[in-house]
Amino acid sequence: MVRLLIGNDWSEELEEPAGTGWAVQRLLWFARDGDVLVLPVPPEEEFLSYVTSLTGTRRDSLEVVVPPPGRTGTGALTADRLTDPAFVAELRKRTAGRPVDEVFALWPDAAVAAAADALGCPGALEGHAFLTQSGGLLGSSKAVFRALAAGVGAPLPVGAVCGDPRRAEEHIARLLDDGPVILKQDFGSGSDGNEILGRTADVDLRGARAVRALPDRAAVTAYLAERWDWLTVGGRDRVVVERYHPGSRAYFAEYWISDAGCRLGGHGEMQYRPLPNAQVMPAPDLTAHQLDALLDGGHRISEALRAIGYRGVLSADAVVTPEGDVLFTEYNGRATGSTHIYEIVGKRVVGPGFGTDRILLERVWPRHWEVPSFTDALTRLRGSGHAYDPATRRGAIILAAYHPGRKGVMLCFADDTVEAALHREEQVARLFTPAS
Repeated sequence: MVRLLIGNDWSEELEEPAGTGWAVQRLLWFARDGDVLVLPVPPEEEFLSYVTSLTGTRRDSLEVVVPPPGRTGTGALTADRLTDPAFVAELRKRTAGRPVDEVFALWPDAAVAAAADALGCPGALEGHAFLTQSGGLLGSSKAVFRALAAGVGAPLPVGAVCGDPRRAEEHIARLLDDGPVILKQDFGSGSDGNEILGRTADVDLRGARAVRALPDRAAVTAYLAERWDWLTVGGRDRVVVERYHPGSRAYFAEYWISDAGCRLGGHGEMQYRPLPNAQVMPAPDLTAHQLDALLDGGHRISEALRAIGYRGVLSADAVVTPEGDVLFTEYNGRATGSTHIYEIVGKRVVGPGFGTDRILLERVWPRHWEVPSFTDALTRLRGSGHAYDPATRRGAIILAAYHPGRKGVMLCFADDTVEAALHREEQVARLFTPAS
């Protein structure tokens, strides 16, 4: 029996894929002995060796297959690459006649179903029929999310899904009378598709790229005339209009949805400055009631998606307002940037103490930090004594392959408390901050 792991990211049905070869190498964390991994580019060997040294997976037991270049080159696993006859033949060769019993992909795309069909193993992909109809897109739609969450009784910020600018204007104008509003592209990711509106620009900016001041109804009309094409991606999508709650904290509860049911994977806090900046797992500073509300709403939303055929990872995202209310804001139906952290680094690397005597703090690589390579980053961490130590279960873990554009890597700090992790981060910063 063989597990086939596919390192795809996003869907070309939504937009032309960008080169994400460094990011999808997080797939390596999920590898077990004997797995076959499919990546858009060869993995950074130093990173692969590092990951397997922490997870205990035998490097020499893994097969890595890179399909021939496709219509966009080698930056992403496009559909033509995943069904390329030479690639399918190579997969059959690598599996050496062993049947594929599980297909795991980072993103639940129709192209993954097509690859399973080409390889002759559709039964190994849970939710195969759903994916053949591009059902995976439903798990990334903010418009579908609001309808589904409302239908199962999960609490939402006041708002609406709007398919035309007149309806959007009515809801924006009404909500602005009581406070700021956030607008969301249907399939926007990483807060890039969000804008916050206020009567003035004096609004706490988190989870969006900009605040727009709209002092009156005429300004709302003019704003929508200017931005409607961007908000709807040329008229293709609907727009979410909802109340924005300044001062809130953002949390997630992630579930693994399968034929057997919905399993809670993990939960945590997402921090913004103003875009995603850090994560803490498990979720800190919640009351028992708030955590129950987060998990209950996330489970109900997951069960609803399961009922229509979705299979895979689902992150239900929520905010806790300054008043203490838990309100669900979106979901993400894919293996997220949190999945490998709690599921593998937390449960497998840190071990049973994760969530009780150890927490994890992930930090997006700060723009003023620099390092020339993955190997150099690891050397500096080890030389300083800050690299993760399995004996103490404390230290810094490198989560991703080297990012040439950012000149860095993604780091995760394992420690007793968030305060201790932040203290270690301050010390590690000295290793990567160029001398002034």
